[in-house]
Amino acid sequence: MQSRLAEIQQAGHVFGISVDSPFSQAKWSEQEKYTVPMLSDLGKEVMTAYNVLIPDLRGMKGIGKRAAFLVNKEGKITKMEVTPTPGDLPDLEGFIAEFKKLA
Repeated sequence: MQSRLAEIQQAGHVFGISVDSPFSQAKWSEQEKYTVPMLSDLGKEVMTAYNVLIPDLRGMKGIGKRAAFLVNKEGKITKMEVTPTPGDLPDLEGFIAEFKKLA
C-alpha cells in the first residue's frame, strides 16, 4: 500500500489502526518508512466494535486481526476484508478500485 499511497490519497483519507501505543507506532513507522497515518486503539474499542479483536493468539492477548474497511462519507462500510491470518494482506487492488468509485 505504501507504494500506492499517493494514488489512494487523491480519492480520500487512509489511516492505519493498531492496538499499539502511539510511541510504538511512531517508532515502527520510522523504522519501516511507513507514511500512512497511524491511529492508536490502545483501549481496543475500535477492534472490538469492528469485531476484529483476537482475544488470545498463542499467548498474546488482545491482538487485532489484519483487516481493511472502506468507509464512505456517510460513515457506511462499503467494503471490508478480514484476512484468514495476521500474516495475510487484504486485496489492495480491490480496495483501490472501490476507493476510486467513491471519489
